[in-house]
Amino acid sequence: MTTYDFTLVLDRWPTEDEQDSLFASGCDDATFGDEQGVPVAEFDREAETPAEAVASAIQTLDRAGLRALRVIDHDLMTLADVAIRLGQSRESVRRYATGDRGPGGFPPPANPARGGTVFYRWSEIAPWVRQHLGIEVQEEDPTLAFANLILQARQYSKHVSNAELLTSLLNT
Repeated sequence: MTTYDFTLVLDRWPTEDEQDSLFASGCDDATFGDEQGVPVAEFDREAETPAEAVASAIQTLDRAGLRALRVIDHDLMTLADVAIRLGQSRESVRRYATGDRGPGGFPPPANPARGGTVFYRWSEIAPWVRQHLGIEVQEEDPTLAFANLILQARQYSKHVSNAELLTSLLNT
């Protein structure tokens, strides 16, 4: 088995009794704390796959009455973050994004219609960088990004009429 390290953002801070109960039930691989005032559980979970590690941690928290809201991942980033990963200036990366430099076809922002800070998905940028710039870059394991989509769907599903029609799309 492999040990997978990941952090889950929680809906609230667990009480001391809840932490004791989690530890007693075998959840001794989690440390509870906060990141910038947000309650989190940091896991070092042994499992066969990353998906098994994340799913079992979320299920353990569910049984204790805690709710995981998201997994901290590194998929969403600004162009400044992309520039750091590529070892290039922010301006050169901005020019890739606008098509003023390079072959064009840079992946669109994740939030194109929003004013303010614009975010991109590294999972979309990394293949473009390899193909068009010939730079070997590390892609993030998509497990955490997928887990975030599932957690987000879980939050909204009870507020959507006929949500099962949309969730059935996962099986196609």
